[in-house]
Amino acid sequence: MSYCLNPACPQPQNPADANYCQTCGTPLILAERYRAISLIGQGGFGRTLLAEAAGRDSGDTPSGRCVIKQRIFNRGRLSSADLDLSKSFQQEAERLQRLGEHPQIPRLLDYVETELGQFLIQDWIAGPNLEQRLAAEGPWAEPLLQNLLKSLLTVLEYVHSFQIIHRDLKPANIIWAAPAPPVLVDFGAAKQLSRLESPQTGTVIGSAGYAAPEQTMGQAVYASDLYSLGVVCIHLLTGLHPFDLYSVSEDRWVWQTYLTQPVTPHLAQVLDGLLARSLQQRYPTAAAANQALKQNRYSLKPLLNQVRSRLIPSIQAPIHLGRETLPHHPITPSRQTWHPHHRLTPPGLTQALAISPDSRTLATAGQDAAIRLWDLNRGECLHTFRRGRLLGGGHRDRVTALQFHPDGRVLYSSSEDGTLKEWDVGEYQLLNTLPAQGWTPTALSLTADGKTLISAGVAGQITFWDIATLTPRQTLAPHRERVTALVSTEHQLASASWDGTVRLWQLPELKPIKSFKAHDAQVTALALRPQGDYLVSGGSEGIVKRWTLNGQIVQTPLYTATSGITALALCPGKPHLAVGSGDSLLTIWQIETGDCMAKIEHGWGLVAIAFTPDGQTLVTSSADEVISVWQRKESG
Repeated sequence: MSYCLNPACPQPQNPADANYCQTCGTPLILAERYRAISLIGQGGFGRTLLAEAAGRDSGDTPSGRCVIKQRIFNRGRLSSADLDLSKSFQQEAERLQRLGEHPQIPRLLDYVETELGQFLIQDWIAGPNLEQRLAAEGPWAEPLLQNLLKSLLTVLEYVHSFQIIHRDLKPANIIWAAPAPPVLVDFGAAKQLSRLESPQTGTVIGSAGYAAPEQTMGQAVYASDLYSLGVVCIHLLTGLHPFDLYSVSEDRWVWQTYLTQPVTPHLAQVLDGLLARSLQQRYPTAAAANQALKQNRYSLKPLLNQVRSRLIPSIQAPIHLGRETLPHHPITPSRQTWHPHHRLTPPGLTQALAISPDSRTLATAGQDAAIRLWDLNRGECLHTFRRGRLLGGGHRDRVTALQFHPDGRVLYSSSEDGTLKEWDVGEYQLLNTLPAQGWTPTALSLTADGKTLISAGVAGQITFWDIATLTPRQTLAPHRERVTALVSTEHQLASASWDGTVRLWQLPELKPIKSFKAHDAQVTALALRPQGDYLVSGGSEGIVKRWTLNGQIVQTPLYTATSGITALALCPGKPHLAVGSGDSLLTIWQIETGDCMAKIEHGWGLVAIAFTPDGQTLVTSSADEVISVWQRKESG
């Protein structure tokens, strides 16, 4: 069989000897050499295809088999605006080519760019992955796990020596066909880190349950891979999913409770050093962890003291935008006091919040793919739409967005499993599942009349769905990169993207109003006033700006945080803005005067924030996997 390389092709299967897709006409031979056979997997940033060498000399690939990693970056042909992406892709390919010189990393055979995207061609590694081995063999014993751990720590030492972080280390990405050594695959999420680069809020990549806490905030470091490796190890030792091995109420790993066979105290100590949620307590390098594994006694403290300043540098210099240094408004809260009302601790990181129009129900979702409904007043979980299995049911991957219908009876969700779902929150049942248009959906919004659902995705597309028929009415491609936020009022729609731009449309006509460069960095959050006279944007560089939209667009710097902005929320009925950032500080601002009204300290970085429609309650989600419900008390 031949498999079409066009990701939008509705029927990609073709006869083995076909040269062009019988459905869409796309050529089936990539670069006159590689023919895709079948789809192996698909995620938010691309897909993986099993392929075979065809046409020209195929002697470079054992048995003619290879793997194609396809990433989509543009819907049309390369333009001058894509030159930076093209250059970055070539540099990445060169890095992967050097990495492939290690016997436990697949070789990079070729790389190709076409109008269909970017393609990396690598060796096909035959054999079961660790997830498959665990299913067949059951929980592992210590000797087998020690061999795996020693081998992979050596591989990570090699990978990190190129200043590269894998960022998606999990059982499915480790292939081990004994007696050959284990092979680390899928570097599609890998990131190169400059020797002088400090952790900054950026791309959130990783698999639910395996990603380190700092990585879920877009701040991956070398030690993030070590955390993921530690989680892989305890998964293999117990046979249980990582979510079942961590106690949120006790704030600690409880994996030893679920061991089917005992392990030595020495191995347990090493694994705990890999699994530490704090960077200060985790092994800083693969070499340090490897040394600890070889020695019965090893103290983290001396080495941590040497590297702490490099792993977690402070940010002291002012942030510049163009030629102007943005002011740091003094944080002297005086007018509002927010009291903690409830502390909710669902498993996993909560990345999406939505509050019903009557302010009574809170919907939360995130890494564990489940959606939970809470009584906001009592702080009780009313129902859980659990993670789906192979057929039907809930989402099967991280939930990216939630949105209540204006009538409060229906909830919409989007997920990295590539679907949108419609839920009846009164009867606690799934109503419909929709395949997202294009790649992974990242944001949702609903028009004020409740007739149109709006979704956006990682490829920069925005799709408008007719609520009555649940069919796509129109799809636009206004952005070149991931859409991070969608907000709508009765007459306007605004979108923000990693490409640094904000775009405005008039509703319901979808007439373009404005498009402007909002930040020199990624735009990570957006808020639009219902009257449509101004919006607020936040960027990964830590800057918050107010944009006046009456005729000419005028920007007013509002606030500069010491870490990237992660969330914004406008208080209904009042000119108050809540700002969340990775530096663990939530601030509330009077937008018109620029005064800080309140600040709320969190132990970890903020992930999501939401006001109730009545403006009296604020809900925050933070990276320590805690949802906090706050109630306001005016103090003057």
